[in-house]
Amino acid sequence: MEWICEQKLVFSAGMLSFLEKWRTHVYNSAVCKYYNFDTFGGHLKVGRGFKSVHLEGIELKHMGQQTMGHYPVHFHTTGDVDEKGGYHPPTYVKDISIHHSFSRCVTVHGTNGLLVKDVVGYDTLGHCFFTEDGPEERNTFDHCLGLLIKAGTLLPSDRDNTMCRTITEGSFPGYVAKPRQDCNAVSTFWIANPNNNLINCSAAGSEETGFWFIFHHVPTGPSEGLYAPGRSEHTPLGTFHNNRAHSNYRAGMIIDNGVKTTEASDKDKRPIFTLIGSRYGPHQDADPLKPRVPAIIQHFIAYKNQDHGAWLRGGDVWLDSCQFSDNGISLTLASGGTFPDDDGSKQEIKNSLFVGESNNVGTEMTDNLIWGPGGLDHSGRTLPRGVNFPIRGIQIYDG
Repeated sequence: MEWICEQKLVFSAGMLSFLEKWRTHVYNSAVCKYYNFDTFGGHLKVGRGFKSVHLEGIELKHMGQQTMGHYPVHFHTTGDVDEKGGYHPPTYVKDISIHHSFSRCVTVHGTNGLLVKDVVGYDTLGHCFFTEDGPEERNTFDHCLGLLIKAGTLLPSDRDNTMCRTITEGSFPGYVAKPRQDCNAVSTFWIANPNNNLINCSAAGSEETGFWFIFHHVPTGPSEGLYAPGRSEHTPLGTFHNNRAHSNYRAGMIIDNGVKTTEASDKDKRPIFTLIGSRYGPHQDADPLKPRVPAIIQHFIAYKNQDHGAWLRGGDVWLDSCQFSDNGISLTLASGGTFPDDDGSKQEIKNSLFVGESNNVGTEMTDNLIWGPGGLDHSGRTLPRGVNFPIRGIQIYDG
């Protein structure tokens, strides 16, 4: 890739007028009502068949668009980009800041073995570090930071309540959205296949969730047919080590749910990619007839998340040396791998610490409505859900 710097481009007033009309015509003007600023930025897209790509030491501001396929950094159906694909050294994205983005941060689409390291994503619309179709595997997010992740319009999972109710493209006539079920899932790290690595990463200030492992029952989009139905739900988890999540609304971390992989119909009026239920049960080689392989969450820290520090559903999800503090509910273990689905699976917690109210009292601000007495001395502090909410350390859900 060749970067051309400090080249001056001069446009006449007539040409500028034409460009503005062209831009208005081709861009998605329907999103304007959701934002009080322009959301049309540049994008960097990498396609299949490159000789080598190594992106390093770049600042990207006002990149991305509220249209599909236009993101600050986008690897699009590039296949294996590590040694398995013949790349020496492997492809990487390093030491990059992406801020005030109009759509996502780093999109890994139909791509395996990409290293994303020391990348900061700040103030973006839609899922920030985003894996797209379901077959993306062996990608590593190492020492990445995502902050202030806000709702976007592109997918149901990106959308907030208003967007979920008013953006009805792709739905069947008569569809009435249920935002908390169908949408409301914008996440700092949106991981569509368990076989990816997250190491030393932090997620803070998402409107919904920090880390979300979601399941595509079948691969979607241009990746259709790349794995058998149900493989994602049985794929062992990659490395999840030394990550932290704080100040997120719904949860610091979620392992649960899937996305609808069929178009809307009279039988199911919801649009494709709406959130649906799914159950996680990792097994060797993603084969439910082979031995179980526990999904191990190590050295995870979750604090000051309003609803949950972590919501983990499925069989053989184990936590080791984790810390939870000042969350509404620090940890929910929800069943999903029990009889008759996966009889004999288990969930496990060891060497972990749970603190209801720590010395981190937060800061009282004029727009902070959840403030009240707490702690041993009943002094003022930020509260996850209100003065009367019963803060919990561990809860078991669904039997």
